[in-house]
Amino acid sequence: MKIPAQLVNLLGIVVIAAILLAGVALIALPLYGQAQATDSETRTVSQTNDIYVAQVTQLQTDADRMPQISADVETLRRGIPVIPQLDDVHELVGAAATETGAVVVSTVMTDLVPWTPRTDLGAILGEDGATAAAPEQPSAAETPDAAAGENGAPPADETSAPATDSGGDGSSPQQQVTATIEVEVTDAAQAAAFIDALGAGPRLLAIGSSVLTKDDDGPLKLIVTAYAFLRTEN
Repeated sequence: MKIPAQLVNLLGIVVIAAILLAGVALIALPLYGQAQATDSETRTVSQTNDIYVAQVTQLQTDADRMPQISADVETLRRGIPVIPQLDDVHELVGAAATETGAVVVSTVMTDLVPWTPRTDLGAILGEDGATAAAPEQPSAAETPDAAAGENGAPPADETSAPATDSGGDGSSPQQQVTATIEVEVTDAAQAAAFIDALGAGPRLLAIGSSVLTKDDDGPLKLIVTAYAFLRTEN
């Protein structure tokens, strides 16, 4: 039986097409997918290398600035005394109020407690947010002269819990006192200026949180939670 030439050609075309399709599906497509994955990994590695290069460059720059960084750290270290020196905190608050025109309502201090690293908001505010508010019953009143300092006006109502010069309970060389500062301000800009002025030193005072509130018929009030530190080790 003789097969027509046209049918043979058609069968040949079908077989060739099937081989080509099988080659594309079994060889070309997997190779293309692998090439795309490799190209994507190459771009990712290149971007990671660029990040590493930027980090290394920054570290090299910081290494060149080590003397200045060490001097800055030592300056901050001198702002951490070996005794509470709470009068310095009151003077700093008074000076910040005088500089910005804010009116100090109260400054409330807690007792000395061991210093705790603050890595998240919960560590700053506490589990129930208690450190963001002033203690309801301060244990002793601070005199206006000590609260005002050399450059600040005396606040209307300022209280402070007693603290010994021994550095707390002695369980840790690093101690802290939480200060809740309430001032009256005219606007948010004055509030921001007051917070910035609290960092002027020389007594190291770290700002933990700040809240700007206003009663229906009252003045605008800023409540700042700050931390004063001390370290009994030399």
